[in-house]
Amino acid sequence: MVSREPTNGGTVVAVCSEDGSLRDRVSTVLADAGHAVLSRSASAEQLLASCNGTVPACAVVAADAPGRSTAEAIRLIRSRLGEVPAVLVCRRAGVADVRRALELGADGVVLAADADQALAAVVVAVCAGQVSAPAGQRRAVRPRALTSREKQILTLVVAGLTNSQIAAELFLAESTVKSHLSSAFGKLGVSSRSEAVAVILDPERGPGLGIGALRPELLARG
Repeated sequence: MVSREPTNGGTVVAVCSEDGSLRDRVSTVLADAGHAVLSRSASAEQLLASCNGTVPACAVVAADAPGRSTAEAIRLIRSRLGEVPAVLVCRRAGVADVRRALELGADGVVLAADADQALAAVVVAVCAGQVSAPAGQRRAVRPRALTSREKQILTLVVAGLTNSQIAAELFLAESTVKSHLSSAFGKLGVSSRSEAVAVILDPERGPGLGIGALRPELLARG
């Protein structure tokens, strides 16, 4: 494969989205900003086929929201095009969504509502080796580490214990348990116990949290 350099000083970009209207909008925004749109495709497979051996400087995947399908599209594109930088454009995304997208391979995330002002610049940034996320979700880029106590409590949450049971297990006041959970939820970018459990049990995100190795029966008390 060969790389292509645009003649107008912009960046060669390939766009992929099952949503035709979003795909067209993203492509137009990039073209208007001086980037060369090499391919406009409905799927990652079509994008790869339409590149005809040319490697874009950046791949842009657009969807309604981050999800496993977008992560798989980015993985496929990068595995075939030599770790090309990838930007995800989505209509909606919370802190947890942005964090997950970055962890699963996206180099930048842009909300569709901000695309006119931000997308072209983010493409340039990720091509320069930077990571980009919406200002309102900067916690997704630099999440705070969980404390040992938060890990203990989350381990018991995964085990199915209620707040009162956790308080009895760790000899804490129930209000203290609630306070630790609130802090942990903020760090994980979730708002409920079920969402926290889903993150902890996620085979791609969970191992990095340092919770899985803790067993309830071995938790320190006091």
